[in-house]
Amino acid sequence: MRKLLITLLVLSFMAGTSAQAHQPVDLLTTDTTAAKGPLLVDGTISYAVRAAFTKAGEKKGFRAAFAEGDGLSVEYLIVDKKPENTLRPTQLPTLVMTSPKGRSLTLKLTERTKFFEPYGGVNYFYLARYQAVAEAGEYSFLVTAKRKASIILAVGVKEIPGEVLRGPKPTPSVTPAAAPTPTPSAAASSTPTPTPAPTKVGYTMTQVRANNTAANCWAVIDGSVYDLTNWIKSHPGGSGAIVGLCGTDGSSSFSVKHGNQSRPAAQLSSYRLGPLAK
Repeated sequence: MRKLLITLLVLSFMAGTSAQAHQPVDLLTTDTTAAKGPLLVDGTISYAVRAAFTKAGEKKGFRAAFAEGDGLSVEYLIVDKKPENTLRPTQLPTLVMTSPKGRSLTLKLTERTKFFEPYGGVNYFYLARYQAVAEAGEYSFLVTAKRKASIILAVGVKEIPGEVLRGPKPTPSVTPAAAPTPTPSAAASSTPTPTPAPTKVGYTMTQVRANNTAANCWAVIDGSVYDLTNWIKSHPGGSGAIVGLCGTDGSSSFSVKHGNQSRPAAQLSSYRLGPLAK
């Protein structure tokens, strides 16, 4: 587990390091509830969820999905620096976990185990480690600040790529079903009534084209729809590279610029809204 966390934290804080195994997920100012925050599609995969607060009372949340009997693993960490390392446990952000059946648990910060991460040359503290057998469904995680502070929540243990969904649930784009054929009488025919065509769920290209500004920037990349609005200001290559994708299918552009680079792909996945409706 120590080796796992070292790798996870390197990914979170060092640019250019492979992000295939442990995905960094930043909680945004708009993630004020678990429902509004990102969804970790498989909570057994390792993620570094980072929550930074500027004042007391701020809230940030996210969700993680599990199958019945999965291992639920959550670790609460801080960097060994001010102001975090000067704060008492009662002054640090609180984490409340709620199970799919509605049972809530406030994680108690009863540990203070220091370790040095040699790759980034940074010291960290474990403040809590929680493990349990998961229920089937989505767990909600809500972090509430008591003052200015930043924390890291290490969720999951599997060292494989994972999927992160952001934004509202897709609005179904429904393909009209064929009108049912009137049921004939037994004497007239024995031919069965046709089965209606299946519906298709996802975002339409029309929806993507409508979000074509820096204030609301959606793009299609390799068959998925992404809300890139919050990536514009933080993109290492400059805001223009992202703004140019707003309202378009940017698959070719992304492939040309980032090709086989794992870190941009991992960062992109944290902005995924859902599939593009065919």
